[in-house]
Parts: sequence; structure tokens; C-alpha cells
Amino acid sequence: MKNWQNILIKILWSILGVALIVLFVIAWKAKVTKKINHIQVELVGETTTALFMDEKEITQILKDQGITLGTVLEGVNLTLIEKNLEQIRWIKNAELFTDNQQVLEVKIEQRKPIARVFTLSGSSFYIDNEGWRLPLKQLTVLRLPVFTGFPTDQDKLSSPDSTLLNDILTFSNTIIKDSFFTAQIAQINIEPNGDFQFIPSLGDHLVLIGSVDNLEDKLNRLYTFYKRVWVQSGINAYQVLDCRFDQQIVALKKGMQPVQYSPGILPFQKSILLDEHKDTISTVTATKIVKDTVVLPVKKVKETVKIKLDPKGAKIKKIGPVKNNKQNNKSLIIKKKSAKALMPTKIASKTTTTNN
Repeated sequence: MKNWQNILIKILWSILGVALIVLFVIAWKAKVTKKINHIQVELVGETTTALFMDEKEITQILKDQGITLGTVLEGVNLTLIEKNLEQIRWIKNAELFTDNQQVLEVKIEQRKPIARVFTLSGSSFYIDNEGWRLPLKQLTVLRLPVFTGFPTDQDKLSSPDSTLLNDILTFSNTIIKDSFFTAQIAQINIEPNGDFQFIPSLGDHLVLIGSVDNLEDKLNRLYTFYKRVWVQSGINAYQVLDCRFDQQIVALKKGMQPVQYSPGILPFQKSILLDEHKDTISTVTATKIVKDTVVLPVKKVKETVKIKLDPKGAKIKKIGPVKNNKQNNKSLIIKKKSAKALMPTKIASKTTTTNN
């Protein structure tokens, strides 16, 4: 009896094995005869707008790869096509697959441009949020930060140029997170030494940023200056705002003579110091540096006035005249007048904190 049971089990397993082979052959033959009925292209990721490529162009690329309606699925190497699509600079990721209805699903993730960079020769390119350089091509209008003065057009960058491109990426990623500076910054110029300065959308002045070190802090101090001083003084009252110094902003009013800079001394003999914590403004000498302050220039006159903000910060009240202790430092004064301010180069130095 047991022998018959064993024989029956073996026969059943044999039948099952043959059935599986038959099903596999049928499925293989069905796959060979299956054809693409439809091609569905979809833009996915952070940007679903057709910035660089649209459905029509992607379909044409697939056609160049031999993928059209009616193409037999057996002869389609989806993995190879994905790799070919990802070699296009505008495409960050590509995924291709077919469903049970023989529909070829094509999902394309575009790279996201965050800045446009102009070189010294006048050509330009985009960079995305990962630092990839993208050639010019756009299907929609892109409002992006504009950088000028990049030193080279070469695809292969030297080490200093690669570092500069990373600084541009840092600068762009910082300002696109701030709606105010996204609107206020019209153009960012790159100096030969790699420092940055920008031209604002509102106001006739130049803002010196220097390096991207502590960039958020520099922009926060600049915003404080705009909010507390710039609007009250007039948007065209200053010609240069220098954010390169730690914990302060040095501003040059229009019509003032430029002055030379010596290490350890601020570039103006008399300045107004604004304490962000106490909301007060007082006259200080150029050598006095206070933590968390904004330093502004004052015209050289016989007498200066000490002023203070009211509790609401809406008006400025005069407290009284303060004697002008003029320094006898002739090395700081340029005898020849110039329309352009000679602002100091950035020097890494520790500031001295004093308590008001």
C-alpha cells in the first residue's frame, strides 16, 4: 500500500513539474508577442513643471532608442534605456516599467536649477541644488539668482574654480530660503579674489559680502540695518554697505570721501553704533567695537548728536550734543577725492566686546 502511495506522489509531482514548464513556455511566448500599447510620460520629484524637457521631447528620445508604439517588449532593455536617459544633464533620475496592459510608464525627475552663472567671456550656465552644471535650455521663465564674473568656461574645473562653484552653491541655497533677499538681490558679482558683492533690486548702493563664511549672520545683520536705519535715512542715502566685518555693518553715505583702512581700526573715524539688544544709537570712536552691533558712518562735523530710539522703535529722539573727539590720524585720510569708496579688504581678526 505504501509503495502505491509513493508512486502516486511521484506521478503527481511529475505532472506538476510538466505543468509548470508548460506554463513557463506559454508565458514566454506571450511575452514575445506582447507589444507596447501606450507610452505614459510623467515628470516627478520637486519640480513637475517642464523646465528643460517636456513629454514630446522625452518621447522623441525614446523613439531614438527604438521605443515606439508596437515595439515588442521582449526586445526592450529598460535598464539600459534608464542609464541612457540619466546621461542627459537635465535628467536626475529615470524609471521605466510596464504594467499588465502593456503600457510603458516613464517617470522622469528633472534637476532643479537654483542659479544662473555668467563667465568672464559672457557665456552662462545653470547650476542645480547639487552643484551640477546645466547647459542653457529652458521651456519656462526661471527667476533665479544671477552671478557674474565666474573665471572659466571649461567643463573640467581647477581646484580653486571648483571651490568657487561650491561657494556659489552655498550662496544660492542660502538666499533662496529667504523670501526677502530672494527679491532684494538683483545680481551677485564675483571679485577676482573670490569675494562676493551684490547689487540690490531696491536702493542705489552696493553690498559687500566677502566670503560665504557666516553668510546667514551677515544677511541677518544686513536685514537689521535695512529695518532700523536704511528706511528711516532714505533708500538712496548710502553708496556702500560692508558686511565683511564680524558682528557689525559699516556703511558709507553718498558724497563722503573714501578713507584708507588700517588693520584693527574701523574705516571711519566717527561712526554710529546701534545696539540690537537695547535699541539705542550712540556715537563711538572708530576703534570701539561692540558685540552684536551695526556700525554706520557719520559725516565729519564739529559736533555730533547722541540719539535714542523710543520704546516702539518708531521715532528717533535727540538726547543732546556730544563733543566730537576728532582723532589726529592723518594716515586715515585720503586727500584726493574720489566718487568711489575704497572699502577695506577682509581681515580675520577677533573683535573686542564691551558692555554699554
